[in-house]
Amino acid sequence: MAPTRRPQSDAPTVVLHWGIVLTLVLSLATGLRIAADMPEADWARAVEDVLPQGDVIQWHLWAALVLLGFVAAYIGFIWRAGLLPRIALDRAWITDLTTGHREQRARAVNIAVYWMAFAAVGVAGVTGLIFYLAPGLVPSSPVMAVHQVAAWSIVVYVVVHLLALLAMGGIGHLLKILRPQPAYGIAAGIGLIAGIATAASFYGLEKASQTELVVRRITNLPTLDGRADDAVWQDLPQVSIPTARGANHPGGDVTVTVRAAHDGTHFFGLFQWPDTTRSQKHLPLKKTAQGWRVVQTEFGIQDEDSYYEDKFGVMLSDGSGIAGDGSVHLGKRPLDGKPGPSGGRGLHYTTDGGIVDVWHWKSVRTGNNVMQQIDDNYFGPPMKPKGKGRYTGGYTKDPKTAGGFKMNWKAYSDGIVQPLRLPRDPALLEPFQSVDLEPDASDRQSLFMSLEDTVPYDPTLDTYPVGTIMPGVLIDAPFAGDRGDVAAVAHWADGVWTMEVKRRLDTGSEFDVAFQEDHAVYLWVAVFDHAQTRHSQHLHPVRVTMR
Repeated sequence: MAPTRRPQSDAPTVVLHWGIVLTLVLSLATGLRIAADMPEADWARAVEDVLPQGDVIQWHLWAALVLLGFVAAYIGFIWRAGLLPRIALDRAWITDLTTGHREQRARAVNIAVYWMAFAAVGVAGVTGLIFYLAPGLVPSSPVMAVHQVAAWSIVVYVVVHLLALLAMGGIGHLLKILRPQPAYGIAAGIGLIAGIATAASFYGLEKASQTELVVRRITNLPTLDGRADDAVWQDLPQVSIPTARGANHPGGDVTVTVRAAHDGTHFFGLFQWPDTTRSQKHLPLKKTAQGWRVVQTEFGIQDEDSYYEDKFGVMLSDGSGIAGDGSVHLGKRPLDGKPGPSGGRGLHYTTDGGIVDVWHWKSVRTGNNVMQQIDDNYFGPPMKPKGKGRYTGGYTKDPKTAGGFKMNWKAYSDGIVQPLRLPRDPALLEPFQSVDLEPDASDRQSLFMSLEDTVPYDPTLDTYPVGTIMPGVLIDAPFAGDRGDVAAVAHWADGVWTMEVKRRLDTGSEFDVAFQEDHAVYLWVAVFDHAQTRHSQHLHPVRVTMR
């Protein structure tokens, strides 16, 4: 007897099948890693040890782009090859589903789950595009919820698809996808063209949909006072930047508005964002019967979002990549051979040897009336670990020659700490005793002390009663050197922060990104609503051009 021929699949179907499988696996794995970063995602964090680490946000978006290309290629292929009956929901399908034999019913079920997969991929694609290309069009929380449901629907589809194939013809039928045979060459070419065209179209859409912030030349300079009432600001175009997933923001969403100008020497920026409270309780100290304690909830793992100051971040890059131009790396240990982040969330660093300029305004530590600056930082290549302190990857400060701030304790502990300094005059602490320690209470005053108003800690001077509140921040003087390049004055009123900034167009520093008329700069923003690290997220960069 002649041997039974093993079932085979046409080669284009095999290639498209495995292309879709691989990109789906990468999309799901990276999507779970991104979801695991959120505090409410217990189900994702339960499996995070087996998830990829590193630049997963870029991987996720690239995988989605390639997946859409493969899906378009598959649709073009089955249409040109005349194979639409394979997945048609016609009268024959209804007959097989209701009255057919076991194999026929399984085939009908498999067709139904095909369409479930088409719908899930379509919904995931649309919601992903909305979140990335059109943030702010609708609230981000329901968009992300639908996106996650669609992703899990794809997982369900895979399981049902495998079971249906086994019911249709056993393991041999299942394994035919590993045995390609030449067929449908012209249809495969049509599918390839459709896939490439679709991927290229979405890539072009990504570039075309970038918001442009025009930095116009002005002669009437604004006064840096943290208010938007200068006439020059009213004459400049405003750009709105929706951001999402920020701690303490309603629904996680907050929109930042930006206006910018230059006078040929300096860049001027106006940033405004809503915040229902003015949060100035930055890790205060409270006297207990045992000694002084830092008032905090999760500061020990760098994830404080209760007793922290309001902050604002700006990232600038010469590149145009997403997620901070590849400087965001998620996971407990994204760098082999180096320490992981304290809170297990990830590290900032670059992998191409370049830098991402980071302006990190801290409303108590640098936004105070002594300094009125932004802390000028950068993300660069991974640094060597130093001692037992917090490892920050490639995130560090521009060099300084003088000035700055420090925390008012000798060594941090979740228990008792020894303050570095005490007030020169105990009466200095009296205004702070009326501070409302509820995290969401709005603060009238900033909790800091000037270094010149204090003396080194001496136990004989520590006669303060239990319950005394003392600021946890000590302010010296404005930063001198690279770290003090960006002047900033901010003012909070009626639930809105307004900040005016000024910096030389080109500081000449290797740690800064220069603004140039013949070269675009890309910008991202982040809002911290009394949160240490859980800022709102801005993925799609704004292109900054000078005119």
